[in-house]
Amino acid sequence: MKPELEERLVGLENIIHGIHHNLELMSFINYNLHREPFNLGNNLGLFWIWTSLMASQILEFYKLTNKKEKFSFTKTINIAKENKCKADFVNLETKTKELVEIYDKSDYEAVRSKYLAHQDLNVPEIGTELKGIADFSKKSVELFTLFCNEFKREQTEFNPEITESFSQIFKTIDEYEKVKALLIARLIQGNETIAISEIQDIVNENNSG
Repeated sequence: MKPELEERLVGLENIIHGIHHNLELMSFINYNLHREPFNLGNNLGLFWIWTSLMASQILEFYKLTNKKEKFSFTKTINIAKENKCKADFVNLETKTKELVEIYDKSDYEAVRSKYLAHQDLNVPEIGTELKGIADFSKKSVELFTLFCNEFKREQTEFNPEITESFSQIFKTIDEYEKVKALLIARLIQGNETIAISEIQDIVNENNSG
């Protein structure tokens, strides 16, 4: 593979990995923490993290779809053509155009240009709907896979530890809350000691969940 094309595909892959992991973390925060003591509804720090992830996602969408961006899909196609690489360019261009059209019909560009470009996250319009973000993210990943297939390039697998390690924070909080509740219950009952096995049961339950 020509070095210039490889550079563009590496840059594209970095964006795609960021998009994938951002979506995983956003989804985890949005759907898995509603019963936790800390969630989007009651913790401003988590809300800030979620909003920042969403803002990063929209900026990454822009990089993928704007033809002037160095690592956009369109720019990558142009570099491949200039280097006389073999690929089904009609299909690549068609699929890229479809993704760009989805971006253009969304509110992503309005949010990006009006607020994110000025680092202003504190606005109501920033609350772009998660399902749309998820759909666009998945289409972007699928398109990158098509590019790799066309240019005979092996993809780097996504690292599952990023989301798993993040979720471990809340599993640990769960354990603490359950152990605390157990200790309080035993004190109310007049017991000053507790069996280690009872604490171990809580840990085992969390690890199996």
